[in-house]
Order: sequence, then C-alpha cells, then structure tokens
Amino acid sequence: MKSVDTFGAAMTKEEYELVPLDPIRSLEKKVEKLEASVSGKSVNQEFVDLIKTNQQVVDDLVKMSVDVTNRIVHLSESIENLVGKLSEFMNKFEILGVEIESEKAGGERVKSLEEENKKLKEFQEDLIDKLSKLEKKVNTLVLSRVPIRRPIRSMTPISP
Repeated sequence: MKSVDTFGAAMTKEEYELVPLDPIRSLEKKVEKLEASVSGKSVNQEFVDLIKTNQQVVDDLVKMSVDVTNRIVHLSESIENLVGKLSEFMNKFEILGVEIESEKAGGERVKSLEEENKKLKEFQEDLIDKLSKLEKKVNTLVLSRVPIRRPIRSMTPISP
C-alpha cells in the first residue's frame, strides 16, 4: 500500500509485530541439548550403520543356509549311493541263494543264507527308516534357522 507524504514522495507502509523472545530462546536451548546428546554422529548416520549391520547379518545367514542346504544335498546323495550299494549287495546274495538252491535243494546252507538275507533286508529297511528320519530332522533344523522378518519400527521424534 502506497501513501503520499506532504512533499509528494511515495512511501511504502510496512507492518511490524512484537514477538516475545522467551519461548524462542527456550526452543533454541532444547535444540542445543538435542544436538549435544547425539554426540557428533547424526541420527541418520546411526540409522545407516544399523541398516548395514542388519544387512551383514542377513548375508551371513543366507551363506550359512546355502552351506547347510549343500551339505544336505551331499548327504542325500551319499544316502542314495549307500542304498544302491546295499541293494546291489542284496541282489548278489539273492543270486547266490538261487544258484545254491538249484544245486542243493533244501540244504542247510541255503536256509542259513536265506535267514542272513532276511536279516540284511531288515537291517537295510531299518537303516532307510533311520536315514529318512534323520533327513526330516535336518530339514526341520534348517527351517528353524531361517530368520523371520519383522517390521521395522518407525522412529518417533523426541518431544520437547
């Protein structure tokens, strides 16, 4: 808004307001205390450091999980190899038993081999059951170590 003084010069009218300084000074002191409590590091830098540490933990867990999975796969392959060898071994006994049976029908040797063959079959079945139980336990152990994601809590501002 322009006004003209008595000499004809244009003047601008400015508005002024009085504001008490006590509340502003107390806010400045609180800000200074807050800055001093951070002790040189900004809150953002601490948050970034926390995220980096968290990511390192996650990376380590993933590496361990991959290692355990690889070991389980290797163990499974070894078990399959063992079962194959046991089956081969059992087949040899069965062939030998058939040959002996054809040579000496009803002989004591054939009966003892058949009994041993039955015992070996039971042992093999028992071993397969135990190995499957072991595999289940290892799988549950691996699954129990997988980290559960939790939501990140939001940071609340410090009240003055």
